[in-house]
Amino acid sequence: MEHEEQADRMEEDADRLEQHSDQLGERIENVRDDWERKEQDVSVPGAQPDPDEEEEESLPGVDADEEIVSEEGGP
Repeated sequence: MEHEEQADRMEEDADRLEQHSDQLGERIENVRDDWERKEQDVSVPGAQPDPDEEEEESLPGVDADEEIVSEEGGP
């Protein structure tokens, strides 16, 4: 009987964790959607990327046409 009770508690815990996971996923999606809307709104300071900066930052030792990164950080 003790094993059945423990199994029931574990199932309830799993259901509760799944529900929390779903809620967190929804919150993440809502925040992402909100941020994307703010990026499009010029009246929101700081939401648009600086026009002087490149879209993608280059990393030392990484050539955009190459997939291999040298260990020394150079080409």
